[in-house]
Amino acid sequence: MRSLFLGLTLAAGLATSAASAEPAAYQPGAFPRDATSLRDLDSQQLRIVRRAGAMCWHSGEFGFRARGVRSRACVIGTTESAVRSSEDAALAAFHQALPFNVRYDENRPAYYWQRLLSAD
Repeated sequence: MRSLFLGLTLAAGLATSAASAEPAAYQPGAFPRDATSLRDLDSQQLRIVRRAGAMCWHSGEFGFRARGVRSRACVIGTTESAVRSSEDAALAAFHQALPFNVRYDENRPAYYWQRLLSAD
């Protein structure tokens, strides 16, 4: 009985500490704010989104061009996975700083990274 209680207490403690520790990549301002760096981050993120769109298009999901739920889910999931696996904290923070409605848009204007430049 004592070992069961100890095991449950330890598991609850680990779950609490894991839930309260937010990854550093998602901290606001965890990316550079100069124009050159933001342009590079925007270019990297757009390459990932375009690659995800092409992968989903060629796998039969038809990318964002079809505007279907399955196609959007494919692009969103593939993009999130690629950003996470890049292990680039600045790219992940930039990705999260973009508004959701343009985060996965492969044809978004440069206005969004420029807006982050003037956010300070």
